[in-house]
Amino acid sequence: MLLVIVLALAGTMYVAWDFAGDQEEAYNARRLVRKEASVERSLNYTLDRLPDTLRTADIPGAFSDRICELADIHGMDIALYRPDGRLLTQSTLTDRTGSNIQLPPDILGALSKSNERIQGASEEQVVNVYWNVWDKRNIALGIVGVRYEKRALEAGDFKAFWSQLAPLYIVLFLGGAILAAILSNGLVRHLRVIRDRMRELEPGVQQTPIQYDRSDAIGELVDQYNALLEALQEAVQELAKREREGAWRMMAMQVAHEIKNPLTPIKLGAQQLERAWSDQKDDFDERIRRYTRVVVEQIDILSEIAQDFSMLAAVGLGEREDVDLKNALGEVIELYRQSHPEVRWQLDMPDDVVTMLGSKQHVTRALNNLISNAVDATKEVDVPTIHATIECVSNRAVIRVRDNGVGIEPDRIEAIFQPRFTLKKHGTGLGLTITQSIVHQLGGAISVQSDVGRGATFTLSLPMI
Repeated sequence: MLLVIVLALAGTMYVAWDFAGDQEEAYNARRLVRKEASVERSLNYTLDRLPDTLRTADIPGAFSDRICELADIHGMDIALYRPDGRLLTQSTLTDRTGSNIQLPPDILGALSKSNERIQGASEEQVVNVYWNVWDKRNIALGIVGVRYEKRALEAGDFKAFWSQLAPLYIVLFLGGAILAAILSNGLVRHLRVIRDRMRELEPGVQQTPIQYDRSDAIGELVDQYNALLEALQEAVQELAKREREGAWRMMAMQVAHEIKNPLTPIKLGAQQLERAWSDQKDDFDERIRRYTRVVVEQIDILSEIAQDFSMLAAVGLGEREDVDLKNALGEVIELYRQSHPEVRWQLDMPDDVVTMLGSKQHVTRALNNLISNAVDATKEVDVPTIHATIECVSNRAVIRVRDNGVGIEPDRIEAIFQPRFTLKKHGTGLGLTITQSIVHQLGGAISVQSDVGRGATFTLSLPMI
């Protein structure tokens, strides 16, 4: 709106200036015609009073005073020429040379062919006009030349016009600015409401529709937003329902699969023990002791499976406490050192205390998973080696567990933290998933680097206090 007003003002001024110039040109043309006719009538009147025997040579004496009077009255330079174009006499209104000493051939040629006034070469603000003077016998006595200065366009007149027009446009501009501000503020206010509501939009969080009563373009936008909001909420609810159902189905399949493996040897052992009892086998006592040992081992496996799933389903770490990471890592290494003496254990820790705010049980669980995986990865290595380190870097404790095992293939690294993914022959595939969940709940991060055939390195970064 403001741009249109400014362009309208500029366009009006341009049209007014152009129109004034055209009007001035038309005025100059009409004024010149009037002055030429007046001069011609005055000369003809004087010529009619002169004797019939007037010759060209007598013209200066007869017209000298007359052309000065006419030039003074009409405000123009007047000159009289011989029929061949040579100057006879002229008025001297200005300090400039009013007329040419000799008329150019093109003017003479045009006058010889026409009895009308001929306009000669004109300068920017000066017009030259010529015509023949005839005596009573219709014989050419000479040529009249007039030099007329055009009236220039007065800048003051245009300034007066501008001074009257400018206040109107200033009022229009200010009024347009105020109107634009009112309209834009009303428009932007509703758009900002929609923007803020869209920023607050979060899947799974109930959102109330926007209330807008007007039936305009903003109303259509609000109606569309409310419709999309309702559709999004329905889609989110449906998706969440499907995800819950899928998660429960997957969890049920996983639990059933993991429980089925330990139950199979228990069932087979019970069947064999029943047949041995029916057949009254002599080694029944040995069979029942062996079966009891197998059942205990399988129950321990079932207990571990239950613990894995309970850790996976746990939400939050409960009450937090100060955890000595050096002590926690040392206890885990010492436990595995006793159960796996064939492994070369290397442990590097700083002299200072490394403490974080968390849960020792969960930290120990995460370290157990990493050490257990490292032990399993080095079973096929001649000299299995596991190197564990703790470093303090910028208020964070960096724990690294490196082994010289078989390593992890590059296409499997991205999937090792996903549930049900395992490289072990026996396992739930939840160890690293649980470890990642614990580390994230502690405000840390976990990563892995591997070189196939040379081992892998797991890195934990945990905040210190």
